[in-house]
Amino acid sequence: MEKHKIHIGLIVNPIAGMGGKVALKGTDGREVLAAARARGAVPEAPKKAERALKKLLPYAENLMVLTASGQMGEALCKDLGLPYEVVYESGEETTAEDTMGAADAIRKFPIKVLLFAGGDGTARNICQVVGETVPVLGIPAGVKIQSAVFGLSPEASGAIAALIAQEIPVSVSNREVVDLNEDDYRTGHVSAKLYGSMQVPYEPAYLQTMKQSGFSSENDQLGGIAVYLEEKMEPGVYYAIGSGSTAKCISKRLGIEYELLGVDIIRDKKLIAKDVTEEELWNYVQQGKLRIIVSPIGGQGFLFGRGNHQFSSRVLSAVGKENITVIAPESKLISISNHTLHIDCGDEAVNNSLHGYINILCGYGYFHSFRCC
Repeated sequence: MEKHKIHIGLIVNPIAGMGGKVALKGTDGREVLAAARARGAVPEAPKKAERALKKLLPYAENLMVLTASGQMGEALCKDLGLPYEVVYESGEETTAEDTMGAADAIRKFPIKVLLFAGGDGTARNICQVVGETVPVLGIPAGVKIQSAVFGLSPEASGAIAALIAQEIPVSVSNREVVDLNEDDYRTGHVSAKLYGSMQVPYEPAYLQTMKQSGFSSENDQLGGIAVYLEEKMEPGVYYAIGSGSTAKCISKRLGIEYELLGVDIIRDKKLIAKDVTEEELWNYVQQGKLRIIVSPIGGQGFLFGRGNHQFSSRVLSAVGKENITVIAPESKLISISNHTLHIDCGDEAVNNSLHGYINILCGYGYFHSFRCC
């Protein structure tokens, strides 16, 4: 391998996007893929990958594309005349395992970016393998493209790759990977899940943001949040409901009294105590498992330490990050700059224990990922 070359990874998911034109909402699963082919579906991803890779042709002599065999990248590089090396042998009928295997093989080389052509399912498979270890950029070629790791178009993805091919410095940003449940989607129910984040070359003019849920209003979102919370409530567990109208959506859903600017305790979907103090909250921590439902302050992004001091450092330390549910309609999230939440509970060690990415429930089973710092 020529060390002076700029190395770029490439994975093409040949079946991505095939279900779209034949109204199958995706191609996850062998049965759905067979149905798509029976309806006359043809591969879409290679064509879209070609549109992106054409942006690299002026810089071909400086490049070495590390890719998978056959339709997963080799054939396209050969057709375009891009220098390439096959580092993974795929099966004749490619699968998610091939995508992950190719990603694992490619990430072991000193690549500047891993390009992939596919949709959210492909992004999810690659994220599972590489996480945030190497820069990754999606060429939009699937049916479901809600994740924030894709260019606005194949040409936009190609334009970012061309900057990298010219060794023009490009910063990276951690961006969300989400995927819909296709079975639910086909029945008209949107059920999305956050699967993680990947490092993406950050050129805002060329990148798409994560798709918003499509709810018609903030009230619809709050209603979906409340229904989801109610369904997930476990018997015998204490729930501390934070201050503000957003957090109280569950109280309204259950038809119980609440203190708008205070912290209330719910157990078995009934009000146990209203407007509790920090000491009282601590007593509930001692009695049994306590979980917290809270919403950040709009605009400011503070999760703890502003207006809800009942959630003290000792309470937060005992409860733990895994037992804190953060909720917010998307209109509130839009008002918070840089996708960043803040914590100031008065104890640096506890603050640090809550840092990192946190999922925010924005509707029924629909999450966004924000950083806490």
